[in-house]
Amino acid sequence: MQHMALAIQHSDLPVIVQTDSSEALSSLTNDGLVHSRYGHIVLEIKDLLGSREFSSQKISRLQNSVADRLAKYSRSEQATAVWLGSVPSCIEDIWPLDCNTIHM
Repeated sequence: MQHMALAIQHSDLPVIVQTDSSEALSSLTNDGLVHSRYGHIVLEIKDLLGSREFSSQKISRLQNSVADRLAKYSRSEQATAVWLGSVPSCIEDIWPLDCNTIHM
């Protein structure tokens, strides 16, 4: 959540949430996951998104390779990081291929 909060602090642009999980996407507009073990995360995301215009988009798993690689990096390095104005080396080769069209 720190990364989403940081993004909101550093930009006035609308927030675009993309996910390959239909269940996660629907949890942004209903209470489907609130009582699950991920409920606290869902509530934090909803709270952060409540302060900003946002749109959500379902994408295929193939369009989500950057998020997948960053999650693996975080687990293997046991660290979190923020790259402002740069691209981390672990995704240099795939980030241009993972850009998704956004309709606002």
